[in-house]
Amino acid sequence: MAHSEGSPELGSADVPAALRFAHQVAGLRSLGRDTEWHERCASSTAETEAEEGQKQEIESLELIFEESLQILSPEGERPVLFQLQVPVAVDDWVELLIETGDGQVPAGAVQALPPALLRVALPPHYPLEGPSAPVLVVEVPHLGAAATELESHLSVESGVFDLVEQLKEELAVPSRLVLRQEMFSEDPMQAALRLLSHDQHVRNERRQQETQVCPVCFDELQGSRGVFLSCGHFGCRDCLQQMATLHTSEADVTALRCPVPDCRECFDMGVLRQLLGSDSELLQKYEELSLKHCIDTMEDVVYCPRCDLEGGGNRVPCIQDEDHMACCEVCGFAFCGKCRSAYHPGATCTSADDRMEALEARAAGKGREAAAARSELLTLRHLAKTTKNCPKCNMGIEKTDGCSKVCCTNCKIYFCWRCGKTITGYDHFATSECRLFDDEEIRRWNQQVHHIDKAQARAQEARFLAQFIDPAQMWQQARECPRCRAAVVRDGKNNHLRCYACMTQFCAKCFQILQKGKAGEHFNKLGSCPQHSD
Repeated sequence: MAHSEGSPELGSADVPAALRFAHQVAGLRSLGRDTEWHERCASSTAETEAEEGQKQEIESLELIFEESLQILSPEGERPVLFQLQVPVAVDDWVELLIETGDGQVPAGAVQALPPALLRVALPPHYPLEGPSAPVLVVEVPHLGAAATELESHLSVESGVFDLVEQLKEELAVPSRLVLRQEMFSEDPMQAALRLLSHDQHVRNERRQQETQVCPVCFDELQGSRGVFLSCGHFGCRDCLQQMATLHTSEADVTALRCPVPDCRECFDMGVLRQLLGSDSELLQKYEELSLKHCIDTMEDVVYCPRCDLEGGGNRVPCIQDEDHMACCEVCGFAFCGKCRSAYHPGATCTSADDRMEALEARAAGKGREAAAARSELLTLRHLAKTTKNCPKCNMGIEKTDGCSKVCCTNCKIYFCWRCGKTITGYDHFATSECRLFDDEEIRRWNQQVHHIDKAQARAQEARFLAQFIDPAQMWQQARECPRCRAAVVRDGKNNHLRCYACMTQFCAKCFQILQKGKAGEHFNKLGSCPQHSD
């Protein structure tokens, strides 16, 4: 057969497997018209025996491989063509590497590889001896053109089933699979991406059939009856749907996270479309809230104070430069991103006290502007009394009750309500002057639980915080009660201790027992122990 200049030979590895198979089948059909074979068939039952043998073998293969086997030729046509998907066994993770000019670059790892495709054409005389051998073409996605080397090692002399078993042995996969440019007609990275995509698809199908446990209600159900999050964790549809509906309705989109405590990865849009509906109002609300949250977390974004002068919610985002200058594209107002007043290059921002005085002066007047000033003044006074700014994103946080460990609802960091320091656990309250519970919180708690007094609450607080202190540091902080010998941990640098076991008050410096209500006399007395010391 003639070939155009520069085109690959049909038997070469550069030609796609399907094209090579079609070319070899065409040659097999021309050999099927061999005169010697037809003369032999005319004088014997060879043709009938060959047809019967092929039929029996095909029926056996259909029983064994079921849907993996596909007959390509019409019934009664010779030669018989079929293709068979042969699974590639993978014992463990297979690392994918791409060969480059600078060496081998990791591309990922897989636990499943696409099956090999074995195409077979049986000549009319098979399984009897004849003028031609069966056509065998193997296509292996992870080997590319290198799969043609396998064809020379395969033989159908013992039947197609033994051929498949032989191919499975040849397809043994090493722990490191190197993808080279000469193996593929495209960029090896594209081949690696297809292998990774197939592995992900296989794992998804497998987990859909496996029994999963919902981390919210702990029900056991088949994976296909729930939802898999982008982090890989599972949840039943009812629990996740209630969770998505609740937090979206309450405008708390940052709480839409994986319910597994050690994960807490955010829900992606694909999951939310499943839970809220693609065209639902809740999904639209989530997108608006998510955009707002994203803008609020950007440090260089501020809102125009003039557009929202009346507090109607007309918040126009503006970008501030390094000098904190921002200009509203709606009203053209140039303002300072720090103090929200008119831009003042070269001058420091007005203090909070000066701003309050200016508002008080404006509020004393009459008219619309004075009413707006009075409203803003009341708001600032309330915020100054009840809120503190997050040390990371500067968002105002209001604490209604509870301990002094506060979580910012905007950036989700934890900080101490008393000193404003960013913290992680509770060790900060065990090793500093900051109280985990202030006196007002204990008073509120005492109103709810009438039999708990302040001293008992402080003792319970000390026992709780003791578990967060390093043992060596705890030994340095602990003092032995002079009455019952129980260990009492100092609260920061305070030398006035109270034993939580026997309620005895004593001095941490000299261990003198202090009379109830007269402890201050011991520390205020000249030359006596200081109430606070290292």
